[in-house]
Amino acid sequence: MDVLVEMVALALVVLVAGTLMRRTVARRAEVRTAAAAGAVAVAVPCQARWRQGARRRFFGYGKLRTGADGTGAVFAAPLRRAVVLPVGGRAVVRESWRPGMRVLEYRAPDGRRIDFQVYDAEAARTARLLGVPDPADLG
Repeated sequence: MDVLVEMVALALVVLVAGTLMRRTVARRAEVRTAAAAGAVAVAVPCQARWRQGARRRFFGYGKLRTGADGTGAVFAAPLRRAVVLPVGGRAVVRESWRPGMRVLEYRAPDGRRIDFQVYDAEAARTARLLGVPDPADLG
């Protein structure tokens, strides 16, 4: 009986902690998105995974930001060389296995495939940062 009570108490603690963490992350993402709407260059925290090429087994946490000239995107991970990403590819946004996250499957014009795991609130901004054309603009 004591074990059952302990398990229920532990489950409640985990549920409350997870809810608080998701709210905090969502609030921070909304603040970054609002700052970016005000023409401030704000990096998008994400996890990148290369599907092809020399880095195909690499996945890492880092930030996606605009290039030095204000165009394009650069993925910078701690203690690694920054990677300039080609602009103008295609992206598909799908649900992630992690709550509050989305996976942006990016296919660059040169054929490289890179997956970015980003927060829900920043999926559209990440696609714009990568230079993916908005479907509303194409019609």
